[in-house]
Amino acid sequence: MISTSAILILLAVLFIALFLGVPIGFALGLSGVITILFSADTQYLIQVPITLKNTLSEFIFVAIPLYIIMGNLMYHGKSGERIFAVAHHFLRRVRGGAGVASVAAYTLFAAIVGSSMTSVLTIGRIAIPEMLKQNYTKNLAYGLSALGGSLGILIPPSIPLILYASLSGSSPGHLFMAGIIPGLMIAILLSIYTVIKAPSLKLSMQEIEENTIPEKENKNILFKAIPDLLLPVFILGGIYAGIFTPTEAAAVGVIYAFIVSSIIHRTLPTRLIPTVFIESVKTSAMLLTVVVGAVVFGSALTLLGMPQYLSNFISELSVAPWIVILIMSIIWLIMGFFLEVVSILLITTPIFFPIAMSLGFDPIWFGIIMVINMELAVITPPVGMNLFAIKTLVPKESMGTIIKSVLPFGLIIILVLALVWIFPEIALFILG
Repeated sequence: MISTSAILILLAVLFIALFLGVPIGFALGLSGVITILFSADTQYLIQVPITLKNTLSEFIFVAIPLYIIMGNLMYHGKSGERIFAVAHHFLRRVRGGAGVASVAAYTLFAAIVGSSMTSVLTIGRIAIPEMLKQNYTKNLAYGLSALGGSLGILIPPSIPLILYASLSGSSPGHLFMAGIIPGLMIAILLSIYTVIKAPSLKLSMQEIEENTIPEKENKNILFKAIPDLLLPVFILGGIYAGIFTPTEAAAVGVIYAFIVSSIIHRTLPTRLIPTVFIESVKTSAMLLTVVVGAVVFGSALTLLGMPQYLSNFISELSVAPWIVILIMSIIWLIMGFFLEVVSILLITTPIFFPIAMSLGFDPIWFGIIMVINMELAVITPPVGMNLFAIKTLVPKESMGTIIKSVLPFGLIIILVLALVWIFPEIALFILG
């Protein structure tokens, strides 16, 4: 029998800690430890370090800091500027060209960095001023950038997909492949929405021409960006062909990113290289702190029998499997209001994954469904990370305005989620 008082203690400590501004990793760990001490013999705590060791010693976790380093190398090496320039050059004469170019740039950059917030900070720094200069409304410019940045956690290489692979025992390579088509669907729908909205902006062709880069500056623009654009092809192609594992691909990607930024383009000065690694260490440490806290939190849930309780509860409901996935999606949505993506994945995957498998769902498809839900988490207040990224780019704008502009774009994610839900082949097609 699950202890109601212990569950209340767990949640109370967590929310009080979050309210007081305690970092999420420490808040999760603190609530887990207090609950374990309250509910069991202190000897149970000995099992927690063992669980941590088993989790963090998995080879796939090596890939996370490597992908972070790779993304920072391309970020500081101005890869985003070159990619946006290419997209803008080819799409500038299209109605809504600046917006569609922004979507294309977000999509391409997502295939390099694997992080939504980095995508917004990199592409948004260029795209938002360009859209505003062409008389786009703030709502369209901010919302497009927040949703476009969310592609960074779905289009491979994706850190959330790596975490899910580790927790579920799924193939990260298969997850990477499965995320491509749903990610492109979101990008296409976002582009269509931009084109539909563009006529109401009353942009004439003359205005578009006046606000684009002169042709003479664009002669070599594609040639300059080819090394940047080849990075995701190199990584995903190597994984798909079986040349290297996702972790090995991350290591090769770091070397490739360094060569592109420091040697080919020479846009990453030597003085910035220490900054790249310091930022990468900080980000990796923050991420792994959340992992540690979530593992402790998960240990407390296991001690309380929550996974088994939920599994038994759902099996006794005798409802259709799709109802169970709907309930999970609602839980993910609610958790997205208070927690960031990594925490939600680490807490819910050990609980929901066995339930999904018992209902006969494909583990790769379930992982994609989970990560698409996480895209909603990065754009929903109050802790949506992409909202804060937009705020960083437009510090004079109120958070209320940013939130208002972003929320309608969540419907695009929900639409793609529904399509992948109804037609699993969308995610599994590439895998055959």
